Amino acid sequence: MDDRKFTPPTDFPAEYVDSNGDKAVILGRGPHKVFPFIGHNAAGYARYWTEKGTFSSLGINGFDLHDIPKRIITWHNVYEGWVGASNKVNRGATENRLCVYRIERNEDGSNPEIFVEEV
Repeated sequence: MDDRKFTPPTDFPAEYVDSNGDKAVILGRGPHKVFPFIGHNAAGYARYWTEKGTFSSLGINGFDLHDIPKRIITWHNVYEGWVGASNKVNRGATENRLCVYRIERNEDGSNPEIFVEEV
């Protein structure tokens, strides 16, 4: 993962992904001055991180924390002959509407997913 973004947690537990794309959880703060955040990785192994979310132990790297990308959701009405691009969708039955598209994507536009909901 390039361009790492880490926002220190204010509430615990806090979920992140590590540099390998695996889930990591910060459970709380410990007394250590260099590695105050303590938690575990996806396999359940104990981990510790700096205030900047970095991890390094005996030359092992790859466990730096990244914020979980926020998913953006847009809704689109689908009518016979056209698609109404709109975030506001009338969920009730409407004449000529075939379905509603729900499109979810990451903030940067990557990893789009399209779901079709019947009317």
